[in-house]
Amino acid sequence: MWIVIGIIVVIAIIVAVKAQDKHKSDTDAQLLKNLMGDNTSMGGKAVAYNFDIVGEQAYQKNLSKMSGKKEEKSKFMRCHAKVSSDPFNKYDQNAIKVEINGLLVGYISKNEAAQLAGRVINKTVPAVINGGWRDSDGTGSYGVRLAINSVYDLV
Repeated sequence: MWIVIGIIVVIAIIVAVKAQDKHKSDTDAQLLKNLMGDNTSMGGKAVAYNFDIVGEQAYQKNLSKMSGKKEEKSKFMRCHAKVSSDPFNKYDQNAIKVEINGLLVGYISKNEAAQLAGRVINKTVPAVINGGWRDSDGTGSYGVRLAINSVYDLV
């Protein structure tokens, strides 16, 4: 009896998760291809956008300027980000800012930036702006991921 109840609960969870996925712009396979697959704009090499930045919520206006009007499906916009030291940042002397098209879009996390303390960072890396959907259920924020594996790829 408990096995049957367990199976029913698992099926209900799977159905609920699939219902929440309606805001994804791609299937899971397509999303994986986008995040790690072909990218001819980057010289035909596979690019993995697997490094999250922080603080994008404060820069949604800047991200919207580049990504355009929010639509029913999420965006996935490939671009390049300038990642550079921000030694005059009043909150963190080790801050590393992330800019796209000259607009500030976020930062490397405080803990990760501290790993590069004392180093001057000034590098341009492939990036992606994703998210930013709008429908009758609500609105999604934009996020940014960089095509680096760790902060040490910035030195």
